[in-house]
Amino acid sequence: MNQQNNNNYLNAVQADIKRPFIIAIIHKLVPFSMIWVSLVLMYGVICMYTNAVGQDEFYRFIFFLRSPVVIVLNCVALLITLFHSISWYNSVAKTIFSSRTDKKSLTYLLIVGLWLITMSVSAYLLLFILK
Repeated sequence: MNQQNNNNYLNAVQADIKRPFIIAIIHKLVPFSMIWVSLVLMYGVICMYTNAVGQDEFYRFIFFLRSPVVIVLNCVALLITLFHSISWYNSVAKTIFSSRTDKKSLTYLLIVGLWLITMSVSAYLLLFILK
């Protein structure tokens, strides 16, 4: 009985269908996009710290962000992050409600709730930064 429950859980988490090739590539790129965003933020923090000492490093960071290559990499990282959050929210809902197959409406309600929380926190942070 326990083995059957484990198999049901694994089937809910790991889909048996084969993913399209581009989606598989995007899943493999998620760690690299997170590393890229972390490095850019770390570079920005270092430049802000050295700017407080009296140097003009922060302007170098701003010019770095204006580079076309960096803009493209940031846009790709944003799209990969959005895809990752969509797939993560879907898998969380499927995992939570895996034992109840008749609760499709609860799955969609959880996904919508997670997106509402994400958008609310993002809007709050945006308003906080703009003040």
